[in-house]
Amino acid sequence: MAHEPIDEAATAVGGGADDEQIAGSRATVVHRRGSRPGTSRRRRWTKRVLVATGVVVLLIVVLGLGGFFYFDYEFHQIKTVKVSNLEHAKPGKPFTVLVAGSDSRAFVKTAGQCKSFGCGADTGGQRSDVIILVRVIPAARKIEMLSIPRDTWVTIPGSVEYISGQNRINAAFNSGPALLVQTIMQDFHIPINYFVDVNFPGLQDMVNAIGGIHLDFKYPLRDWENGQNMTGLSVPTTGCQVVGGAEALALVRSRNVEYETHGVWDVDYGSDFTRIRNQQAFFRAVIHQLNAEITNPIALTGFINAAVHNLTIDQTITEGMMYSLAREFHNFPPGSLKAVTLPTVGPFITSAGADVLLPAAAADEPVIRSFLAFGTSAATGSTTTTQPTTTASGTSTTTTTPTNQVTVTTVGQAPPDETPIYNNTPAPYDPTPC
Repeated sequence: MAHEPIDEAATAVGGGADDEQIAGSRATVVHRRGSRPGTSRRRRWTKRVLVATGVVVLLIVVLGLGGFFYFDYEFHQIKTVKVSNLEHAKPGKPFTVLVAGSDSRAFVKTAGQCKSFGCGADTGGQRSDVIILVRVIPAARKIEMLSIPRDTWVTIPGSVEYISGQNRINAAFNSGPALLVQTIMQDFHIPINYFVDVNFPGLQDMVNAIGGIHLDFKYPLRDWENGQNMTGLSVPTTGCQVVGGAEALALVRSRNVEYETHGVWDVDYGSDFTRIRNQQAFFRAVIHQLNAEITNPIALTGFINAAVHNLTIDQTITEGMMYSLAREFHNFPPGSLKAVTLPTVGPFITSAGADVLLPAAAADEPVIRSFLAFGTSAATGSTTTTQPTTTASGTSTTTTTPTNQVTVTTVGQAPPDETPIYNNTPAPYDPTPC
């Protein structure tokens, strides 16, 4: 079923296996439905016990009395980046962190990594496979996550060739986080205070350091497209099981999930929506396992070590801030983690063959207002006014402005029969923490 044309002012670049090239100045958008006795032995045994005890005591001293100094050393191993457009956060007040999961393959060095993640030569640049806004309320020890689908079709500001203009939101990350921050603040009016980026090996190593995570699978799962496993996701058995780093990483990356029922593999058409739900389950499972390993210094130091070598943070995140948050949230219950997805409409296909989702202004605004009011006494209700406008280039936009100034700008009118996708209802085959 054909719909009205949507202008394209830019192209998506650095295309990976699932990013089609977008070209042209206009595109028609079409709906897609688609010990033994003996003195010498006792002496050796006693010596081993003393050595082991000494190691344990040393760990206790280092991580207990000297824990801050260990953290101080590790903190300075984290890569930092200057990010413009971030808003200053007041100490102790709620703040929002943009968490991006980069799909850059710059780390790929071996043939095995090339097979699992794709080769750097074939997948240049970087996009944000994961875009999550994390709202943190320190005083109340509350956290909410707002996921933005990576294929959301937005207006990217600036004059970056092949990026700026109408494009998928994940393309804004191609040259770094600043443009992604600016895009979110411009199109959704969500202030961002801090930025964190984690790469592929980081997730895998952090999961392995804490002995894996526990997930319950109702159905066997795999990531299958064109006769091959795209990410390596392969869960042949059901029930609660330990998931190692490689499998966990495959789960949070998979967009072509299939599930088996009665010997037949069925296709999940949720694509990125399923991936977002799996990412949310992943974060809850990691929090649960960290709480279980809180008295295990080896696991915790391994987790910290893996994290600091695979994270990039903005320069405004201080050591004191991270240490304070670690103390406040060290026993955060995973069930208290609230997670929502930004509503969209679609999917659509541009004339260049790109799958995209349109923001749904009327549905987005109350979700954003609730997100920004999370943990506060602010009211979430407000009235709105909607007015279509036309830019100098002829691009039709619809801007809806509530009384508290939360604004969502879409790049085109959605058909009147479109129902926004909230992605709040789990599918029967979704894994859950156990």
